[in-house]
Amino acid sequence: MLMRELLVSASRPRALLLKTLIPLVLTLPLLLGHAPVFWAAMLLTVLAAMTGAVGSAVTIARARESGLLTRLALTPRPAWRTAGSWVAGAVAVDSLQLAPSIVALLVLAPVSPMAAVAIVLSVIATLVVANVLGCVVSVLGGGPGEVLLDVVVVLAPLLFLGGLFTGVPPTGWRAVAALVDPFSYVHAAFITSLGGAASYDAVAVISAGLITIAASGMLLAVLARRVLERA
Repeated sequence: MLMRELLVSASRPRALLLKTLIPLVLTLPLLLGHAPVFWAAMLLTVLAAMTGAVGSAVTIARARESGLLTRLALTPRPAWRTAGSWVAGAVAVDSLQLAPSIVALLVLAPVSPMAAVAIVLSVIATLVVANVLGCVVSVLGGGPGEVLLDVVVVLAPLLFLGGLFTGVPPTGWRAVAALVDPFSYVHAAFITSLGGAASYDAVAVISAGLITIAASGMLLAVLARRVLERA
């Protein structure tokens, strides 16, 4: 499935180019125009989250409608390997789409080596958790349109709890929620890269990224059969 995702994307170079240029077109004005750090970081975080979740959810919804998931569920290969390779391919394609934007950020923003590592890892972790979330949400919906709406409904509160719209409070239940919300860390990485003061340092962001990737993999392994068999 990993190779399938890569080959499908490679067979549509124009679509891949457009999907790559759109994030770059959104990112460059923020960097060159010196947009307010908090809001620029918020847009970049939402961009990464939506790129991962929407693409995966809609693709799986279409595969389910075409009967591809039913055929995959009948193969002797373990469900977790099939779903895992699918997500790995999706993350690879999403990373390719966001790569020019991340490179522009690393070149134009005052980024230290540790902060650069934190950005790259946190973006990858965001794409992994977003793609897994898209897989899970696709189980609940019907067609691509319904699944797309479900993704937005699920992502919105997670982004809010991550402090994207109001910041992370120093105390209270929202501070605890942000601590376990993977999107709060990629937001912090973007804030740091843009010269702002973030709630979490690079070490915390890197640690959270590794934990997020591992936890997302375990969640996908548990729900893989359900994702493939959903009628």
